[in-house]
Amino acid sequence: MFLIKMKYFVVSLFLLSAFAKAQEKVSLFPLNAVSIESGVFKEAALTDFNYIQALDADRLLAPFLREAGLEPKADSYTNWENTGLDGHTAGHYISALSMYYSSTGDPKAKEMLEYALAELDRVQKANGNGYIGGVPGSDALWAEIKAGKINAGSFSLNDKWVPLYN
Repeated sequence: MFLIKMKYFVVSLFLLSAFAKAQEKVSLFPLNAVSIESGVFKEAALTDFNYIQALDADRLLAPFLREAGLEPKADSYTNWENTGLDGHTAGHYISALSMYYSSTGDPKAKEMLEYALAELDRVQKANGNGYIGGVPGSDALWAEIKAGKINAGSFSLNDKWVPLYN
């Protein structure tokens, strides 16, 4: 008896799903169309922004300046930021500032974002070819690739750790 009831239940669900109307398409909206006024998500956003404010933009931007032949204003952070993946955290930093500013309109986030982008603009102009990157020895890396010398690994390209990532 149980199996018969289960069979009818499953068939009923299948038939109901045929009549259910799915949303026709995804509707995109700007981040500032939603406001989080309180609760754990508001607290999480503020915690993230407080962390971002504690970071030193000049240390995050140092690899880009160095690779463009400009004098960095501060030493790079250590660990991933000076062992081959140099510059990758700056991308997360800029994304976080962009999203936080877009969703809150916070003028401090805008100021921090504009500073980082202005520094990267200097880097791009100094490179003279549109390139922005913090990978150590990136000029030589891209010259090798242009010459057809390609040695690709799972997480490396010509012995550089994921240079397309940062």
